Amino acid sequence: MDYEYKVNIPILIDGAQAVNHIKVDVQELDCDFLAFSGHKIYGPTGIGILYGKVDLLEAMPPYMGGGDMISKVTFEETTYNELPHKFEAGTPDIAGAIGLGAAIDYVNNIGIENIRNHETELLNYAAEQVADIPGLRIIGNAKDKTSVLSFVLENIHPHDIGTFLDFEGVAIRTGHHCTQPLMQRFKIPATSRASFGMYNTKKEIDVLVKGLKKIIEVFG
Repeated sequence: MDYEYKVNIPILIDGAQAVNHIKVDVQELDCDFLAFSGHKIYGPTGIGILYGKVDLLEAMPPYMGGGDMISKVTFEETTYNELPHKFEAGTPDIAGAIGLGAAIDYVNNIGIENIRNHETELLNYAAEQVADIPGLRIIGNAKDKTSVLSFVLENIHPHDIGTFLDFEGVAIRTGHHCTQPLMQRFKIPATSRASFGMYNTKKEIDVLVKGLKKIIEVFG
């Protein structure tokens, strides 16, 4: 990509919602930093990945102190260790790193394109199935949208939808999803969100749709 840098501001990309759905190439993106969390890619919680360009990482001071992040300490000065040790103070999350590595291998063995194709098929199927539900409006129709169906039901709060579907055996997310400015943009208090992964099936979408129609009958 050809970018024109005018103010020399480093760019950090939050890749947490992308890495388990699509191929992400930091060299092609030419981003300065990219981060994602392990649990988003079927790995352990509490661990993640931070990619950064070497020159920027070398210019940054450590954010924590502890064993292995220093090279030399005297009363006069402290010399920090080389990358990546400078940012790995103390005993690292060894078990978490092994688990995250296994999760990444697992996804790579299945094939990110195979995962994307399956999830895209599920998303298209879900969009078709909810299209005839009275009062349902899909929020967000980006061309390359992946694996997420956000929607509102007329006169029914998303929290009520989520609670009702829970009793039907369907787990969705409801609320503002850490995007309150976006909710303000669409002039809505919250949305319901069905997220699809490589393990989901069309039969599960049928259960979701059946539950939504049942909600309309109850609340109507």
